[in-house]
Amino acid sequence: MWTVGVDDPHQLSTKEEAGLKTAKLRDEKEVYDTQQQADIEALKYLEENLEQLRNREKELASQESQMKSRLKQITDAITENTKELTKSRHELSVMQDRHRKSRAKYDNLKAKVSEIEAQLREYKADMHESERDRRSSEAVESLKRLFPGVHGRMTDLCKPTQKKYNLAITVAMGRFMDAVVVDDEQTGKECIKYLKEQRLPPQTFIPIQSVRVKPVHEKLRTLGGMVTVDGILLTKAGTMTGGISGGMEARSLKWDEHTIKGLKKNKDDYEAEMEKLGSIRDMKMKEADASGKITGLEKKIDYSNLEKKTIEDKISKLNHERINVKEEISHLEPERQKFETYISNRAKDITKLETRINEIVDRIYRDFSKSVGVNNIREYEENQLKTAQRNSERRLSLNNQLSKLKYQLEYERKRDMDTPVSKLSSALGSLEEELKELHKKDSDIRQAMEEGERYMEELKAEVDEWKSKVEGCENILSELKKKANLVLGDISKLKRQIGSKETLIEQLKSRKKDILENCELQQITLPSFGDPMEIDFSVQTVSFDYSELIKSGLRDIKSSDRDKKEAEFKQKMDSLTSEIERTAPNLKALDQYEALQEKEKEAVEEFEAARREEKEVTDQYNLVKRRRYELFMEAFNHIADNIDKIYKELTTNSTPNMGGTAYLSLENEDDPFLHGIKYTAMPPSKRFRDMEQLSGGEKTVAALALLFAIHSYRPTPFFILDEVDAALDNVNVAKIARFICSKSCTTDSNEGKDDKRFQCIVISLKDSFYEKAQALIGVCRDCDKSCSRTLTFDLTRYRES
Repeated sequence: MWTVGVDDPHQLSTKEEAGLKTAKLRDEKEVYDTQQQADIEALKYLEENLEQLRNREKELASQESQMKSRLKQITDAITENTKELTKSRHELSVMQDRHRKSRAKYDNLKAKVSEIEAQLREYKADMHESERDRRSSEAVESLKRLFPGVHGRMTDLCKPTQKKYNLAITVAMGRFMDAVVVDDEQTGKECIKYLKEQRLPPQTFIPIQSVRVKPVHEKLRTLGGMVTVDGILLTKAGTMTGGISGGMEARSLKWDEHTIKGLKKNKDDYEAEMEKLGSIRDMKMKEADASGKITGLEKKIDYSNLEKKTIEDKISKLNHERINVKEEISHLEPERQKFETYISNRAKDITKLETRINEIVDRIYRDFSKSVGVNNIREYEENQLKTAQRNSERRLSLNNQLSKLKYQLEYERKRDMDTPVSKLSSALGSLEEELKELHKKDSDIRQAMEEGERYMEELKAEVDEWKSKVEGCENILSELKKKANLVLGDISKLKRQIGSKETLIEQLKSRKKDILENCELQQITLPSFGDPMEIDFSVQTVSFDYSELIKSGLRDIKSSDRDKKEAEFKQKMDSLTSEIERTAPNLKALDQYEALQEKEKEAVEEFEAARREEKEVTDQYNLVKRRRYELFMEAFNHIADNIDKIYKELTTNSTPNMGGTAYLSLENEDDPFLHGIKYTAMPPSKRFRDMEQLSGGEKTVAALALLFAIHSYRPTPFFILDEVDAALDNVNVAKIARFICSKSCTTDSNEGKDDKRFQCIVISLKDSFYEKAQALIGVCRDCDKSCSRTLTFDLTRYRES
């Protein structure tokens, strides 16, 4: 299209002439333009289709590549799982063989432990060792380790040839039974020094070099001073000392201490070996885990094979679709080329027509073009259009500037300049007054600073004076600390002296006890304030009378004079012993013996009665315990047998035998009340997982299965289930409802099939659950009576036939 922007009539006639001469050509060009536009639209549509097909081809190729990659992964996984399954089966077989051997070995070790426990009971090894005896044993072991001349205690170095002589040798040895044998006196002194330093219990030492053994004449055996096998001491005077005085019977057990330690060590070794083998329950749990792993691998392989088949089908479909897409592309490509050829040829024809039209118009407007100074009329129209656009833009810009200037002029005319000037003048006056006040404050501050500096000088002088006083106090404090250190050193010395004195007191007490026991064995009566003939006579309660001692003996004597005193006392003791032998026997001994026999008889009767009562109570307890175990195992076995069936019914699908698996296992089968019960549930088509890892709905189904299994053992009249379907989806809700309907106490279809049925009251908000019920009960508010109201509805009339 072209136009001429002039109003000359001559130019208008020229324009009409040009229109008439080019009308036919313009019509022909318009037809070509219409066809060209239609072909371009058709070509564009074909190209879009081709682009979509090519994109689809690429997408199919990508999907096929992904499917092949997934297929390769599944194939590798199947191969790996197959290898793992073979390995797991082999491991399970090896584990079962190893567990069989371990159980046999465990039973053998258990029998050995029982045998050792029987031997320990024979040795009465269940008696607890006192703290003093334990510390004494540890002290002897430390001495043997530190000093080479220490050999050990008498009970460790020698032993009676027969067990029946234990008590007799214990009585004969007396306080030397626990004595420690050393090489010489020097070793004994070093050991005593070590015991004092370590605050250990005192010990009696026998130097081997100081021991002088004299042969016993056969004639002297008839003179008395013998010990019987029962531990009765026969003195030269004909008196007898026996019974359990002084704990001789208990001390005689020390001869078997070495054997008992060996038995205990063997028992500990056997028990440690049994612990390494592990319990039978752990073995069964490992086997169950291995079996669960094998089951899981088998399911994995089945699922992988199913997925492999599905992927192979998808790949074949993708190949077929890609072939169809290629065929479609091969059909559309020639058509696209055909349209491109048509469009190219028609574009050439249109160009030729435009050239002819332009030549005719240029020839008609040649004179006008020369007059306006342009090459052709089209250039003139373009220049005119550009000039008109520039003039319009300039006119718009000038109008905007004019509007802005008008608005600014009007604003400046309306502004009030007097008020700001007056405000500034008043502000200047106030600032000058503030400046004067600031000058005055500055002078005051300077004066205060000078006074502060003078005060600081005074404070510095006072600080120096206090520093000198502090130095004097520190000197006094250091002297006091030195004195305190000296006092602490004295205190530590005194504490060490107290410790040594306490050790000496313990040694003297032990020696006193040994002397009193020896006096008791030899029937030497010591002067005391109490009655020496009392049965309850003990070292802790008796008070001795030292008034008969010589005053010189009451004073401390030197260690050098101790041997002389001891020799004198031994000589006196020998003379007194010979004098005692010449005196008459104790006439009250027979009466005391009879009284003791009566007390012994009463004690034996009480003991036998208590033992019979204890046996009866033990038998009753064992009977109750066995009955409790039988009842528990009866209930457990029934529940364990039924829980898998019930769980399968609750989780079964349309496919038969595809329900889940559930089982119960005891953590301790020997004594189930000491440990718990493990409940394992595996939903259908899922691998083995712990109960904590299951979802809320799976846990709900497992809990209901356990509840129904417990109910099957001792049925209750009815159930109340309060929103048990809260965590369940519609499928599981339908399964639970179907199970409850199958177990409900109906009178038609279920009669005679199962006697363990129940009635169930369900509180639920899901219609898929309560629509299976026989009756509905609703609770609402009665506004007229201001109370609750119940509504009932019988659904048996609407049951589907």
